[in-house]
Amino acid sequence: MKKITVYILFLLSFALTGNAQEDMTLEKAIRIALENNFQIKIAEQNIKIAENNNTWGMAGKYPTVDLNGSFNHVTINDNNPASFLNGTYISNSLGASVDAQWLVYGGGRVRILKDQFGTLVNQQKLLQSESAHNLIRSTVQAYYDVLFQQERLEVIKEQLRLSHDRLAYENVKREFGQSNAFNSLQFEQAIINDTTNYMSQQNIIEVAKRNLYTVLNQNITGDYNFPERLSVVPEAPDREKLRAVLDEENFTLRTLAILSDLNALNTQLEKTALKPTVSVGSTLGFSENYFKLFKDNPTTGEPLKGQFSNRINFGITASANWNLYDAGVRKTNIENAKLQEEITQLNFLEAKAQLYNQLDLLIENYKNQRQLLTFTEQQIEIAKQNIDMTLERFKAGQITSLDYRDVQLQLVNASLNRVNAIYNLLVTKTEMDWLVGSVENRE
Repeated sequence: MKKITVYILFLLSFALTGNAQEDMTLEKAIRIALENNFQIKIAEQNIKIAENNNTWGMAGKYPTVDLNGSFNHVTINDNNPASFLNGTYISNSLGASVDAQWLVYGGGRVRILKDQFGTLVNQQKLLQSESAHNLIRSTVQAYYDVLFQQERLEVIKEQLRLSHDRLAYENVKREFGQSNAFNSLQFEQAIINDTTNYMSQQNIIEVAKRNLYTVLNQNITGDYNFPERLSVVPEAPDREKLRAVLDEENFTLRTLAILSDLNALNTQLEKTALKPTVSVGSTLGFSENYFKLFKDNPTTGEPLKGQFSNRINFGITASANWNLYDAGVRKTNIENAKLQEEITQLNFLEAKAQLYNQLDLLIENYKNQRQLLTFTEQQIEIAKQNIDMTLERFKAGQITSLDYRDVQLQLVNASLNRVNAIYNLLVTKTEMDWLVGSVENRE
């Protein structure tokens, strides 16, 4: 059994040393995640599309100008004796024109459309920020999970070290006839259990790392070293301050606010149908024509020559339209648009109430976790004192190895509880920051 435990220790020490690895920090993880995320890249393209659409030209403010060209060729064989052009003749024409149309007045429709395009740009930018916001939250929590699992490994490692120390002490006692094989066997069994837990925890760490790498969208063939320790500075959450930040920064509320703006603009757009529209147009054209009759001149007897002609035309038009009656269609559309505005406002108020409730729950949870952390730290101090006193009694032969093992497990469980409390505090704090919309601010 000694050889087995020594061999296990050798393997564990070898695994702990390893090769030099690149360090991974939280800031680095966030940077990699933002650089590699496809949804953020897609959002960037959508912003460009929205910005391209946000012009006065797309809104219809400026006139449109068309250049037109035409060519016609006609060959006719007219055998009607009564026709002036009796016989075979051709008629060709080549022309070009420039046409312009301009909506002079559309009831304010152009300005409203331009405002809509600007609001859609803000909406796409908000969607990109929200994608980054959610990604940072996932990255932070995945990163903390790695540190959390590493801290648990350190506790198990310390437990394994204590077991080895107790086994070595027990073997020394056996050499002097103050112990027996049964006691040594108990510690050897404890070492095997601790080693199994240690190796299982190493696998859990690898899974946590891979989960983080998945969030980072990075195909990592090697591995990173995570030198940071899991730690927290407990805070006293200020509900009113957090609510104020939530009102300004929460992405759900900001999204509903933009939707409310779009609905208000849509109502204004429907109202423009009640007003008249005035438009003007102009055209400038030029055409060259050719005509030839395949007959002889009755006077000279020579074939008739083809005739060229051209035409230049210019015209200006103006039109006005005002729909006086449409069986109430426009009125219905306006009423429906106003109702949609009210629905959006009600959704906003409902979402705000729900978010306030979620924030209150997180604040209470954070307070409970903070108090639990204090309890676990007290628990560790008591467990340390207990294990020191138990060790003296164990050395004096007043308790068995099993009793000492129970006290040792109490310290381990207290240490694990403390790690759990720190991790839960960090996760709850991240959830609060994410909810109010300030998870990016990690000062």
